[in-house]
Amino acid sequence: MPRGEFREIDHPADLGLDLTGADPGAVLEAAQRGLVQLLFGETPTLPAEEERTVRLPADGYPELLKEWCERLYRMIEEDAFVPLASQVEEVSPAGVRARVRGARASRETVAAASELKAVTWHQLAFEPDPGGGWRGRVIFDV
Repeated sequence: MPRGEFREIDHPADLGLDLTGADPGAVLEAAQRGLVQLLFGETPTLPAEEERTVRLPADGYPELLKEWCERLYRMIEEDAFVPLASQVEEVSPAGVRARVRGARASRETVAAASELKAVTWHQLAFEPDPGGGWRGRVIFDV
């Protein structure tokens, strides 16, 4: 069962996600699921046959969210690897270590997905929620 949640947000000429979770790892896991849904319209029905370990350094939680989304998108664009699920094992403002399960997709499947120009700094947020848990926001330039 997913630990964090995402909601697509309306943003002029861009795509975005509002993210919530009980902890920072849940927010990152929600970002992975949200990014795939934004790009493909829904999660592709591919068998998650491959697992990769992702290690990213960061200089704070907002940068970590940006780097995480960029790494996941590069997996799709460069390797035709669709990240279908993720499990964050360690996370801090200094970085993350996570396992990402997914599948290689055909170039046609990848080409049919929305194309991102960049993960932006605009409205980027990843912080404790005053009401409890954590929240994040990420905007993608398309």
